[in-house]
Amino acid sequence: MATQTLARLTPTQVDAFWRDGYLALPNFLSDDDVATLSASMDAMDRWVQTHEHPDVQREPNALHTDRVAIRKISHIHLNGGVIWDELMRRDEVLDIMEDLMGPDIRFHHSKMMVKPPFEGSLKPWHQDLPEGFITHEEADRLRPWGTDLQPEQVPIIAIQYYLDDSTLENGCIQVVPGSHRRGLFEDPLHEWRIDPSETVAAEFEAGGALLFHCLTWHYSAPNTSPNGRRGVVYEYMAPATGVELSYMGGRELGWGMPLRSPG
Repeated sequence: MATQTLARLTPTQVDAFWRDGYLALPNFLSDDDVATLSASMDAMDRWVQTHEHPDVQREPNALHTDRVAIRKISHIHLNGGVIWDELMRRDEVLDIMEDLMGPDIRFHHSKMMVKPPFEGSLKPWHQDLPEGFITHEEADRLRPWGTDLQPEQVPIIAIQYYLDDSTLENGCIQVVPGSHRRGLFEDPLHEWRIDPSETVAAEFEAGGALLFHCLTWHYSAPNTSPNGRRGVVYEYMAPATGVELSYMGGRELGWGMPLRSPG
């Protein structure tokens, strides 16, 4: 996988992202970052054992009934507290997004994705764009465009940070390089479209991060290991061209908020 460890991207790295639809950033978070964020997640996990919250999604394949297994926490930039909001706004992250999308950077959404040991469920092959980023009607309009729909027209980029090692065994993300230039497809993607020889496993040690475009094909397998996998996702966007963006994922808590402006 193409990787980087700098606070800003080189032109070669920017080109690699727009060519492949993803970019790996190993060792992006410090050990202190990982420890602080992990402690915060542990506290939230303890809290949900005795409380209900609309932004907490339970793991559907949980094997144990004596505790709540978390699959997803939506709006982690709010529900997690100040440290998660600060991570969303960090200059080094916005610098990278500016390298990729330009100086008009806006917030899309945030979430914590969890794969508990032995029971974390799979996420089928999909593209993010039709999963709540546009209306069903807009998706129907865009699909016939085929490769005329270019990723530069829809600059929505996710960064997922890993608080634990992310491996094939515990359900790391897998991507298909260059798939973001094939257009918009059905959701989820039909399995027959996936050529296993094209897939790349985004394996990381804790502290690593993955950038990927909203049209990039990606998937994560079930967690078959004794090791949990926690990855926080922040989605950033710039103004789209010829595409009507919307937020269909529930409450719009910050969607469209300017994080960096031109000039």
